[in-house]
This record gives sequence, structure tokens and C-alpha cells, in this order.
Amino acid sequence: MKGVIRLNHKPKALKKGDTVGVIAPASPPDPKKLETALLFLEELGLQVKLGKALKNQHGYLAGQDDERLADLHEMFRDGEVKAILCACGGFGTGRIAAGIDFSLVRKHPKIFWGYSDITFLHTAIHQNTGLVTFH
Repeated sequence: MKGVIRLNHKPKALKKGDTVGVIAPASPPDPKKLETALLFLEELGLQVKLGKALKNQHGYLAGQDDERLADLHEMFRDGEVKAILCACGGFGTGRIAAGIDFSLVRKHPKIFWGYSDITFLHTAIHQNTGLVTFH
């Protein structure tokens, strides 16, 4: 049934060799912490794909609202990406939540992980798609 929200829909687990997308839908990540995290993901046997706006900075945000939203959409759309990891929290997700294409998220469910301000996106995604996300 089109448009039906399946509550508590769990995404598939990651396995060695899978690709994870790393984005910054809120504040920009600390470059040293980001590098450490990317090395850790690779040590786990995961491939890493970086969002285009990941290292951008626009005031206290990791790029313009449309850039951060585009990264989120691109990672959900990308069939190679099995999980989306938010590099950090901070501020700004409330500015992009209204623009999320929830039909895209429902069509391509995958692991979505983040903390702090990303909680805004966890709530919006779960309420509109039923996808279980990870904090």
C-alpha cells in the first residue's frame, strides 16, 4: 500500500565491505575527530563515502541548508550506501527537517545514526516513515 507507514521498520545490519555515508546535517565536525572516526570505520572493514557538504562551513552550520539537505537525500538515494552516519550534532537540523523527502527515505530505508541535534531528524524520520534510527 503506497504511503503506508510501517512502524518500527528496522534497517538491514551492516557487514564487512559495506559502504557508509558520512554527512553533517547540523554543525561542522571537528577535523581531527572526523579523521579519527573515518579511520576507525575503515578499520572495521567498511567503505566510506563522504557527503559533499561534510567539510563545509556556513557560520555555525556545515554548509547552507540546501547543501546539508542534499547530502541527506543523496545518501538515502545512493544504493551503494547501506548506512548514513552523522559526523556530529550541534545545531541546524530543525532548519532542514521540513524539506526531507520522506518518500525517498521509505523507498530506501537504511541505518541512520547520529546524536545531539540529530535527534530532531530521528524524530521526523520515524514519525513520517516508521524507520528505526539509532542515537
